[in-house]
Amino acid sequence: MKKILLVFTISLLFKSCSENKSNISITEKIKTPATDSLLTKKIDSSELTKYNSVKEMLEDANDFSIEQGTLKLINNDENDLKIQISKTIVKGELEKSINDIVKRDIVYVAFQAFAQTPINKITITSIPIDYDDKNKYYSNFKKTITVTREQANDIMENEFGTLDYSILFTDLNGIQVPSDDFGKLKFDNLDKVFKQLSN
Repeated sequence: MKKILLVFTISLLFKSCSENKSNISITEKIKTPATDSLLTKKIDSSELTKYNSVKEMLEDANDFSIEQGTLKLINNDENDLKIQISKTIVKGELEKSINDIVKRDIVYVAFQAFAQTPINKITITSIPIDYDDKNKYYSNFKKTITVTREQANDIMENEFGTLDYSILFTDLNGIQVPSDDFGKLKFDNLDKVFKQLSN
């Protein structure tokens, strides 16, 4: 039963990384029925997984995929990196929901990149892609912003009083997943954070 619960929980976590907070809160106190023990724990900066490039980070996270059309590397210059990311949407999805997905993906990738790579600047284009037709992009929802580490540092300082990006992640049975603090950036304060990154 514990194994089934864990597999189900992890699959829900990966699905909810960028779409709807109501699906599951990644760092809720998740307890196993048998042990009643927490599966999540804080990680410190020395434990946070680091990557040499954003491409390597994105490939390892499996949130976006070149093969599925949800990730495009516009260039490979880590000093002036430009990427395109896409989340799938379904017909009939509300405009506000789509706009939030687009903004959330930019916030997510930007802070993930500054947390886990040495990059100092990244240009991110977020454009939704059709769930059923991976060749159909919804350009009317497309947003592109260039984000610097300095901007992200200012937000980290204002929101959390620290520049330690490891607080944005937590350990879930050996897997590093976004923490409640990351949730504050991506959900609770999404519009404010996106606006600050856009300036």
